[in-house]
Amino acid sequence: MKRTFACGHTGKGQYCHTCAQTNKELLAQRAAREAKQVERRNAAAADPIDLSIVEHLSAVQREARDVLAKVSSGVHPFALDGKPLKSSAGRLLSVPIGRSYRLLFEAPSLKPIRLVSHEDYNAIASSRVPA
Repeated sequence: MKRTFACGHTGKGQYCHTCAQTNKELLAQRAAREAKQVERRNAAAADPIDLSIVEHLSAVQREARDVLAKVSSGVHPFALDGKPLKSSAGRLLSVPIGRSYRLLFEAPSLKPIRLVSHEDYNAIASSRVPA
């Protein structure tokens, strides 16, 4: 005999199988979301520089990590459209990341310094702010 459950669904059995399936799917989605967040935190912890300024821009973070990996594997920043900053007397190299961000590297060692927005980059390039 069918009965009406507290959720409003009708069926036979001890509980509403429709709601149980929905809850199971929601729990799986939540677990996947939490796993993705943990993966992001682990990726951020492994970064050689702080990329938190683009935390909300996953494509920019992805591109910055890609450039950092290429430079650490031996690709020169000039091969990645990098250029030296004239105001730094050749001590800094700048690699564009997307349209609005730049990765700064020390020229002799190719050590990454930081990721800057184009506003900060313009201030550094005009020698108003030290890198």
